[in-house]
Amino acid sequence: QAVCAITYADGHMEHAGYPQDAAPVDDSTSSQVYNNILEQESTSTAVKETYGQLLLTGQGDTAGTYYYSTSCGVGTEATIWKTEAAAQIDYLHAKALNPEGSPEVEDIGSYLQEEDHFDEFIRQSNETDFESGESWYRWTYEVEKTDTEHMLEVLRKRYDANSRLVLTLVDGEYVSREIEELDVIKDIYIEKRGSGGVADELIIETEEHTYKIISEHNIRYVLNDGTSRIRRQDGSQSASPNLLPSGFFVITTVKEKGNVVGYSLTGGGFGHGVGMSQNGAREMAKYGYSAQEILLFFYDGCHLENVYGTEGESD
Repeated sequence: QAVCAITYADGHMEHAGYPQDAAPVDDSTSSQVYNNILEQESTSTAVKETYGQLLLTGQGDTAGTYYYSTSCGVGTEATIWKTEAAAQIDYLHAKALNPEGSPEVEDIGSYLQEEDHFDEFIRQSNETDFESGESWYRWTYEVEKTDTEHMLEVLRKRYDANSRLVLTLVDGEYVSREIEELDVIKDIYIEKRGSGGVADELIIETEEHTYKIISEHNIRYVLNDGTSRIRRQDGSQSASPNLLPSGFFVITTVKEKGNVVGYSLTGGGFGHGVGMSQNGAREMAKYGYSAQEILLFFYDGCHLENVYGTEGESD
């Protein structure tokens, strides 16, 4: 984690991502969460023991060391963010997060893009997955009554944030235009999944319109009704006021007279699923994996380099 954090920060040092503060990163989920936690001996030791170590790509560039909390047993790729920069990252891949990998499936990322395959995967638990014992490994989310007013408000906000990722079906083609209304919903379903099975395109069909919501981030916003709670696999519940835990889920609608009145999600993981799973890394360490082995597991083709040409602690 220390290597990932310093590498991430180093990669942003060339420009101020937050010019109002003359800072390359901030303390939120947009960069690295701080939460004003007091310094701990364990983390200070980790920083000293990894002094000067950066994770570099095969071309010698600073790697994009993205990370997230917990996987559902598989990760995804940076292409979920729908940016040109993300599309160029070739060292972050969907892979099974367990000691065995996926021997029966040559490409687990593509395999789980099929709805039937992902549905079967997410509805069961694989005890060999590193994080199968984590509470966020599997979760459910039930919306007893669909709040169309709230969903319309969120759709409009996501359109304002990026109009090319919230589309309306017009004369057989999806186009970008402002969301005017959300009438009676006839169906909600995942039309396309990204690598590893993450939700990539969501369709909402109403009596008058059909909308396509693109990117796991937007989908996690739109399907969150602001009041329903997440039930984790250990039975505990968690508030989810804005964003669903992850985009790794299947959706089941509840209909009355052909209209969607509610829906439930069966999902897993916490976070975007790109790069290193923090709880996955912790469990790998318990299995005996070294820090370098863990990093190279999540960041294919990268390597560690001490930019100061020395080893050990700093003064």
